[in-house]
Amino acid sequence: MASSNPTSTERAASGLAHSGVQQSRFKAHTQARGRHVHGLSLCNDVVFKALFSRHPHLLSDLINAVRHPAAPITVQRILNPTILPQDLEGKHIVLDILAEDVDGQRLGIEMQLQPFRHWPQRNVYGVARSLAGQLKAGQGYRDLKPAIGISLLAHDLFTQYPAKANWHFTLRDSQYPQIQLDQVLQVHIIELHKAEALRELPEPLLAWTACLLNNLDEGAMNAITHPPVQEALTHLQTLYSNEELRLMAERREQALVDAEDMLDQARYDGEQKGQAQLLARQLEHKFGPLSSYYQARLSRASADQLHNWSLSLLDARCIESVFI
Repeated sequence: MASSNPTSTERAASGLAHSGVQQSRFKAHTQARGRHVHGLSLCNDVVFKALFSRHPHLLSDLINAVRHPAAPITVQRILNPTILPQDLEGKHIVLDILAEDVDGQRLGIEMQLQPFRHWPQRNVYGVARSLAGQLKAGQGYRDLKPAIGISLLAHDLFTQYPAKANWHFTLRDSQYPQIQLDQVLQVHIIELHKAEALRELPEPLLAWTACLLNNLDEGAMNAITHPPVQEALTHLQTLYSNEELRLMAERREQALVDAEDMLDQARYDGEQKGQAQLLARQLEHKFGPLSSYYQARLSRASADQLHNWSLSLLDARCIESVFI
């Protein structure tokens, strides 16, 4: 699967390594959300799914803005409109919208707030599964309809390409990318923060980008003239009066924060364990096998203790002097 501007999956995955920027964006988003007493953030995937599942004509406009200049489509039905309680927990649960247009094309649309490992592989797998699952007994390949994936990312995926925010992948030849092997598999990715900064996209897509990132900013929303976005903002005000949905959105947001905190703790624990193991090897190299007493002290040590012991090791003549 190649893009109109070819790149590699490895480069895409390497973009996820810049987790510091992505985490700060996520925390800034949740903090900004907390400062608003009224309103539902459209970046919240619960709110995203609730809005567009209830108003397919708005989903059609968003899809057409992303896929431009491809021929416009009209969403006929939403295949998974329900949000289940178990969908609210876990960082890697994706609350996507599965839709079908009037021509039978299958579309999967997701609002992805946080990065995670192997996202490119999961994304392609999901679109391919949507294609493979179409045929029933007795049907031929001529009955296949294109499977289209649309991902709206609130983080940067292709960090090596800061001047490009919209990506359109199909099956193309690596040497002659103008040669396309049909359009049965399509992946469209919008990096929202880059799109907002570049401001080089068609006006409808810029309007949707601004709404997705800043719908709680009244000043920014007053500047938008695209009618479907204006209508979406009105519906969001109505959705806010739905207490059940509001609580679901808050629960989902808290679950994402909790997942990020657990990941931070796991990183910290892993770093501390690695530091203890390294110090143990250094001690054994200098003083011989460690007794169970010193092994236990290393396993219970804090990060500060491990740091101090590592410094003491440099000049220590006996193991006892390391642990003073």
